Amino acid sequence: MRTLTSLRGASRICSTGAVLAFVTACQLAGQDTLIRARTVFEDLQMFSQVLNQIRVNHPDSIDTHVLFMGAIEGMVRAADPHSFVLPYYRLSAELQEAREKDELYPLPIEFTFRADAPVVVSVHPGAAVAELDILPGDELVAIDGEQVSAESTQELGLVSSGKKNSWVTLTLRRRRWDGSLVTLERGVKRERIEDMSAVGASLMLDEQTGYLRLMHFGNEDVVDDLRDSLRDLEKLGMRQLVLDLRNNGGGLVEEAGEIAGEFLPQGLIVYTTEGRKSDVADTVWAQGSPSSRETQLPMVVMVNRGTASAAELVAGALQDHDRALIVGRPTFGKSAIMRAFPMTDGSVIVLVVGRVRTPCGRIVQRRYQDLCTHDYFGAVGTVSDTTGLPSCLTSAGRTVYGGGGIHPDVLFEPPEGAPPGWFTQIQELQLPLQWLGSYLSDTTLAGASPQDFSSTSLPPSVVDNFLAFASESGVAVPRGGRELLEELLMLQVAWGQWGPQGYYTVAALHDHRVAMAVAQLESARKLLGGS
Repeated sequence: MRTLTSLRGASRICSTGAVLAFVTACQLAGQDTLIRARTVFEDLQMFSQVLNQIRVNHPDSIDTHVLFMGAIEGMVRAADPHSFVLPYYRLSAELQEAREKDELYPLPIEFTFRADAPVVVSVHPGAAVAELDILPGDELVAIDGEQVSAESTQELGLVSSGKKNSWVTLTLRRRRWDGSLVTLERGVKRERIEDMSAVGASLMLDEQTGYLRLMHFGNEDVVDDLRDSLRDLEKLGMRQLVLDLRNNGGGLVEEAGEIAGEFLPQGLIVYTTEGRKSDVADTVWAQGSPSSRETQLPMVVMVNRGTASAAELVAGALQDHDRALIVGRPTFGKSAIMRAFPMTDGSVIVLVVGRVRTPCGRIVQRRYQDLCTHDYFGAVGTVSDTTGLPSCLTSAGRTVYGGGGIHPDVLFEPPEGAPPGWFTQIQELQLPLQWLGSYLSDTTLAGASPQDFSSTSLPPSVVDNFLAFASESGVAVPRGGRELLEELLMLQVAWGQWGPQGYYTVAALHDHRVAMAVAQLESARKLLGGS
């Protein structure tokens, strides 16, 4: 204590170095007490002391309510990376009223907060925004020219919402692969994913292989959309299926049980939930498909880091019951149970209250304890080594791994490194979108289907036309870049001509990872015990 006494006697106006020395001395002097777990009373006492020191010594007149709210928000953020506080004073009365009347339409983009800045997690693949080159990791700087002041994803979702189909200009900051920064502006239409079809594409890849891409579980029509697509594919001769759940961010958890139930026999567990309170605990069972054919169909399910929430529950259930082979990359690892708790002043705390497990007992939610928010979100989809991860056995005795997210049975290599600089420039400047109108106005695709279009190649004159347009915009494409450029242009034309369904149909037929998934269908057949 002599060290502390001598420091107390020092000058009352300290330099940074002196303050650090004081803190270090305090830590050394208190080592014995830090080993013992602090009581709640001691922490409340320290909180009171800090509040008093601010009120007595800080030169500014600070509203104590602001201090309390800051402490509350910090406390909730410290609990986990998904819980948050929605303070009453940061939302206008008009916005609250529109929310209560269900008149708000959000941006079809999922954000998270990293170092107090909103960054893109994913873009809903079925929305118009999907063609605008908005990438995961892009930082949202401003909305319609006004700096973003929201402090949680929920608050950001509310303040960025507006009337149906209205447009908003987003200013984004992107860090390129070479470390340079670029500022981009994108005009985005407000849309609800529940208003969009859940089926992004439904087609036959060959005479017996069906392909179905589910984009979301955002409404109660997902199961009906799925059943209609499966019936159409069966009429075309489907005998095996590739179910693509890549970048499916989930939606209604209740839909996970029904979707999984289309492919599982009735009575099997889809997932279980648990929490501190007994009312959180639940077990969801497969209700079974109206048609028994779906429960016998050899299946491969494609997943990646964008597969999250309810989509992870479906993949986990099908894997645990050996119903499908899961291929791709590890999933996001988010499936916490959250509830909203209103406070007396009108604020709302949205809190994680439980966890979800797959049928064999794996926890879907990734670990967040002892991780800062940046590291938590930065680690999405990066774990490919299962050494040391908790595991359990499937119905047939296969080992599957937990620890957060769904780990594929067949792990694909991660995407290759940085795209060429010219390719990045073309997308950032949105040159394909600018060029598209002139191409479609001079070209007749009437009567053609996305499948027909995907089996052809763009005429050399069309690619040359775009190359000239890109050159006028200051982007030079090397001779060896024509193949990559043509693929990009074909996807842009497909979107412009047929919308999301056309885009994802052409994408599936040109995606080498879909071909890799098809190659695993024989293993999926053996998994079912077929010949």
